[in-house]
Amino acid sequence: MATGPEAAGCGREVTEVTVAVTLPDRLTAHLPAIEAAVADAVERLGADLVAIDPALGAAAEATADGARGGKRIRPALLTWSFIAHGGDDPARVLGPAVALELVHTCALVHDDVLDHADERRGRPSVHARFAATLPEADADGAAAYGRAAAILLGDVALAAADGELMAADVDPAALRRAHAAFTRLRVEVMAGQFLDVDAAARRDGNRERALRVATLKSARYSVGRPLELGALLAGADDTAAARMLAVGDPLGRAFQLRDDLLGVFGDPTVTGKPAASDLAEGKRTLLVAEALDRLDASGRAALEAGLGRTDLDEGGAATLRALLEESGARGAVEAQLAAELAAADAAIGATGLAPEAQADLRAVATWAAGRDA
Repeated sequence: MATGPEAAGCGREVTEVTVAVTLPDRLTAHLPAIEAAVADAVERLGADLVAIDPALGAAAEATADGARGGKRIRPALLTWSFIAHGGDDPARVLGPAVALELVHTCALVHDDVLDHADERRGRPSVHARFAATLPEADADGAAAYGRAAAILLGDVALAAADGELMAADVDPAALRRAHAAFTRLRVEVMAGQFLDVDAAARRDGNRERALRVATLKSARYSVGRPLELGALLAGADDTAAARMLAVGDPLGRAFQLRDDLLGVFGDPTVTGKPAASDLAEGKRTLLVAEALDRLDASGRAALEAGLGRTDLDEGGAATLRALLEESGARGAVEAQLAAELAAADAAIGATGLAPEAQADLRAVATWAAGRDA
């Protein structure tokens, strides 16, 4: 849903965290505790599944594997915001931090089903993993089983998220306000994913809709709401929480726009995704919307013909990349990314946070704009 950068209906070990050397220490200091908390939560969830029925052991393993790896940017932002708004101990909000990761796990698992992606972070995606356990079945039957298993396991992760959020050791009134924002986060990411799927199905290349999808599917879920949640859990008032959302929306859109560029022009050995995967999935990103708006009739026809082709090879992908480059779409997205960063910078200056906290947020913006995975 990700998508975010990754997101769908609802998805690590310390050595796999790739952002620790590029983000400020105050943001990454709690990653080891977050990793431990996620591992503990997934282990408890797995034990619950096996206690229901031993046959769910494979489901428990797949859920644990689905939660492994990644940047942990969402829980890092939540714990950072909690401290920046007066929270005394990040251990008090490890439950909500884990809750974000469980929602993210659900998002990734479901996103792979929607996108027919058989690989995630260099490993088989959950639906591909379960399809492979039925070698005696026909291909269609095995694939249907894999999809069903992945949808259900994503739902398990989503269902478990509430319990983790409610484990926060904070003022009950603050927790109630945070839970309302957490609910909103989940509704938004699902709505954004629906709009994304709908746009692809209807071949809708509307620029404003693409930006709305980027906001709902990634910006709020990856940056805005985690920052807001941390503030609310610390007992911040509505104005302070709204200021975090005002920072997070443009910063999160910049994060997603960078993700869109990586999904087409990124190095798959670094991103962990197949080359031009977004093109093969037919995603109606801002990059595509800008190209469709700029190309002549023959160029638009060529782009439309290649988008969403599951058999898109490297030659076909190279042709589409050339259209995106030559039309000026790539440059337009990079200009929009710069505009979002400028908006985020202005919003950071209006937060009223301490100078060092504002510097941290600006460092996040620099990382979001320049990351290669």
